[in-house]
Amino acid sequence: MKQIKKIEIKKSIFLFMLCCINGIIIAQIPQQNKVLLKDWKRINLENLGNIDLPPNMEIQGGNYKKMMEKGKAEYGISASKVIFQQKELNKLNKNSLNTCARVFIRTEQGSVGDYEKLKTGKITVSDLESLNSSYKNEIQQSAINANTEILEWYTAKKTIINGMNCMTLGYKRRLGQNKPVKGTMYLFQNNDRMHILTFEHRISDSEEWEPTFANILKSYRITNIK
Repeated sequence: MKQIKKIEIKKSIFLFMLCCINGIIIAQIPQQNKVLLKDWKRINLENLGNIDLPPNMEIQGGNYKKMMEKGKAEYGISASKVIFQQKELNKLNKNSLNTCARVFIRTEQGSVGDYEKLKTGKITVSDLESLNSSYKNEIQQSAINANTEILEWYTAKKTIINGMNCMTLGYKRRLGQNKPVKGTMYLFQNNDRMHILTFEHRISDSEEWEPTFANILKSYRITNIK
């Protein structure tokens, strides 16, 4: 009887270890897309993957986009490939100006080997320190150019998002006399490129936007793995 129990315990330990190993393997592969939430739309991102757009946001476009791109060029700020913003802002609807929310989706292109691989690459302390220093300097310089004050900085750390290795950092900023904004960046290394997903919202509107942003982040998938 004792022998049987010992065998069963050994089997349980083996199965637990096997599940842990499988978990590690799965954590290195982008997870499958989840079922779309009600009224959300799945947006395919060329040479990247996909992300879901919530019903209370829209893709920046039209004259408003042209106006923003002109402003970024004047201040030397890198443009994003796709931007989500609060609904009706493209039409400059008065009600849309009562809040502020953005999701910036962009890719920094490099050469083969410039970055770790998305699936198997390791994120070291040195990587985090270098990334933190680089982006902190870049964001602070852009802030100075745009008359913006960086109120607080959240140091880079490593995490896993939807099974993908990731580095994340953040900040609080204020433009002129406007209400403070919180920003969180997620950076995914992919061999010859870095995919960057940035969330920004007015801090006073956190209850409205943080749940939405959490679901957008859960939807983000990189399928063009290098």
